[in-house]
Amino acid sequence: MQNEAEHIALKIRSLRMAKKQKQIELDEEANLPRSSISKIETGNREATASELVRIAQSLGVTLDTLVSGETAFVYLEEIKVIEALREIPFEDYKRILGTVEAQVYFTAKDAQGPRKQYLNDLVQVLINLAREDRRPRGRYEEVKRIR
Repeated sequence: MQNEAEHIALKIRSLRMAKKQKQIELDEEANLPRSSISKIETGNREATASELVRIAQSLGVTLDTLVSGETAFVYLEEIKVIEALREIPFEDYKRILGTVEAQVYFTAKDAQGPRKQYLNDLVQVLINLAREDRRPRGRYEEVKRIR
């Protein structure tokens, strides 16, 4: 069984590799001493709390993403897309969802097994989202279009 430090090290490594980032690049971006990421990923040292915060920010994820056992996560950039979707008029939102739904539907046709079921379920969720506007709003009221 993995301890917390090993789990965090593996999470950092997988997120860094998903972004196609070198260890030294993450060191620089997170304002860490040279080879810190290498030492953390190999288990030669543990990251401090403040280092974990900077690493998470550099990787574009929340701190919770690094320390939780969850394998699914959302990049901070994706959160901005979600926030933007909440702010646009509902008709535009429905058109965007329709496009995403079609893409997921066609991806599901080529998938197999549990992935196919997951994608088909996702299509249903997208269809349901487009039925009525149940989006929580951000700080600003939706701007009504002048017709």
